[in-house]
Amino acid sequence: MILDGLINGLIMGGILSLPVLGVAVVYGITGVPNFAIGLIGVFGGFTTWYFLSVGLPLAILIGIGICFPIGYLLQGVLLTPLSRKKEADSTLFFLITISFGFIVEGAIRSVFPKPTISIAFPRLGAIHIGDVSADGFKFVALFVAVVALIAIRLLEQHTKAGRSLQATSQNLKLATLIGINTNQVFSLAHGAGCSLAAVGAIFWGALYTLDMGTGWHLGFMGFIIAVIGGIGNIWGGLISALLMGMVMSFAGYFLGGVWQSVILYGIVILVLIISPRGILGSERSI
Repeated sequence: MILDGLINGLIMGGILSLPVLGVAVVYGITGVPNFAIGLIGVFGGFTTWYFLSVGLPLAILIGIGICFPIGYLLQGVLLTPLSRKKEADSTLFFLITISFGFIVEGAIRSVFPKPTISIAFPRLGAIHIGDVSADGFKFVALFVAVVALIAIRLLEQHTKAGRSLQATSQNLKLATLIGINTNQVFSLAHGAGCSLAAVGAIFWGALYTLDMGTGWHLGFMGFIIAVIGGIGNIWGGLISALLMGMVMSFAGYFLGGVWQSVILYGIVILVLIISPRGILGSERSI
């Protein structure tokens, strides 16, 4: 039972880490928490489902790709101009992104014919570890989460755009002084974050189902787990997602599913009391 809980917890954490990485990238660069990011990701999941007839790989690319311009334009057209206003604060961004989430939810309901979908991925058969067996596709989801993290770090270290993202996240004023177009960096980061959320939603839809509630759930859970890891800290977000996945898995096994949220949010409160900046702290510096 312990090995089963550990494996399923790691897989759940791996799936959750994708929207967490999206939240971490967006907040780490822009300083704006986007509470609509889960709905944007689910929009990408529904888009992937809609285009499955053209082939799974192309449908996935379309689903992920359509979320990038949504995030890019949301940041460039709405959030960046607002952040320049003196009266703008976190409450304003909370209300705006929540409202945008309802707009995306309305768009999903209007465009797609079904309120609940499941994305058909080819199954890989069961993988056995000791006495425990799990769908091989679940391990693919965990692998993709790790690859996404590695890819983000490689892009940061070895590309001009990545170094601009890293410089902006570490010191916004200095990045502006040395000539980095921070407005464009903000928009690129937001687009990339929404695309990561779409990857998470697509895998969630392949393993479970996608609906409007899933979008709010993934977005809220992504933000909570990112806060636990250290908001804006990508490594902290991944560690936090894996730990929270195991907490939910073991809470479900030993106490029942109704206790999962109780235990999870109890740990959230405890961690933030002990370390308000999260497990590894925030990487963002203004």
